[in-house]
Amino acid sequence: MSSKIKLTSSLLLVAVVLAGCEKSDNETVPKNLPAPLEITLRAEEAGIVKNDQQFAFELFSNVFSEEAKGEDKSFMVSPFSLSMALAMTWNGAAGETKTAMQETLKMGNYSDDDFNGYYKKLKEALLKTDPSTQLSIANAIFTNKFITIKPNFIKTNTDYYHATVQPVDFSLPTTKDIINRWASDNTNNLIKEVIDKTNADDLMYLLNAIYFKGIWTTKFDAKNTSKKAFLTENGTKRTVDMMSQTAKFNYTEDEIMQVVQLPYGNQAFSMLVLLPQSGKKQTDVVSALQNKEYWGKTRTALRQAEVVLSLPKFKTEYSIKLNEVLGKMGMGVAFDPYKADFSRMSEISAFISFVKQDTYISTDESGTEAAAVTVIGMEMTSAAPGPQKVIFNADRPFIYVIQENSTGAILFMGAVKDIQ
Repeated sequence: MSSKIKLTSSLLLVAVVLAGCEKSDNETVPKNLPAPLEITLRAEEAGIVKNDQQFAFELFSNVFSEEAKGEDKSFMVSPFSLSMALAMTWNGAAGETKTAMQETLKMGNYSDDDFNGYYKKLKEALLKTDPSTQLSIANAIFTNKFITIKPNFIKTNTDYYHATVQPVDFSLPTTKDIINRWASDNTNNLIKEVIDKTNADDLMYLLNAIYFKGIWTTKFDAKNTSKKAFLTENGTKRTVDMMSQTAKFNYTEDEIMQVVQLPYGNQAFSMLVLLPQSGKKQTDVVSALQNKEYWGKTRTALRQAEVVLSLPKFKTEYSIKLNEVLGKMGMGVAFDPYKADFSRMSEISAFISFVKQDTYISTDESGTEAAAVTVIGMEMTSAAPGPQKVIFNADRPFIYVIQENSTGAILFMGAVKDIQ
């Protein structure tokens, strides 16, 4: 898939969180939909939104650079899913680790209540704003059943993020299936596997899942879709299914890019397509988005225009481990087994062992279906010290117990008094 499609499929989540819809030409937007819910933000919350956008663009820029070094394939990330999962984890951080995560998330000096309240308010409002759009945002925490997790950490994440909490035995091979099933259930089966194993030293897994399914407000007619050439930045020609329509959309352009806004449903959500101007490249768009004021000015400049629109159908499935990216963004200490401080989470020393995100998107004449799951794995720094060297010589009568380890249920007990 082309590099331009890569930018489109990724930045739509920066702008509108996630989008989605069924792949049926028979679907239409219901009539008499209520107007989009206006989400009113306090000054503090408006500031957090702006900072959250900056986090999104910095994340995208770093992933873009990482992909360019390798296969340079199409990709998609969900900054909203990642920031929400990191925010839940941040509630367990302290000291330098807490500060580093705050700076990476662009939290500034906002209070815990302001920051957590922002996610609570946004999550609840997003779920109500368009009844024609299927949106779900779910959070979960799977904890080590043998380790005590601090009540305040649990309470904060259940109160503000509505996270479900489930103690599990990470030493069991079947525990990964429980976590993967949660991911699948909360993404309409689009993302079925997010981890391949768990370990006895795992402290917890924090997950966020987003699924969004909506219908274009102005749908493409499948009869107008045809095979067209698509030219990649390196000059390679691809034959793609190109959708087309002429309609009124919000539009703006500058010397760097053209921007068209394609709404879904009652127009509470939309996809913004950012197309580099002739002679420009995706890297120019990415660089422009790093300017703190650029995106706000671009959105403000959108005006209705009649647009002759051509857009390729595309589908992307992507998975990325974000340790290195987040380290570059400033929170490397959280991954350091010897320096990470998550003492607000548990008395057991722990660190973030990995941050991973899996995403899916498919866009056609009806709209877009997309999903993302972010998983943050927390691992105990070290197990409790073992006993000093001892000698165990069973050369006399002894007793034995055979138990089921996760529950401690005793299946057998015996006494060996003599051996024939």
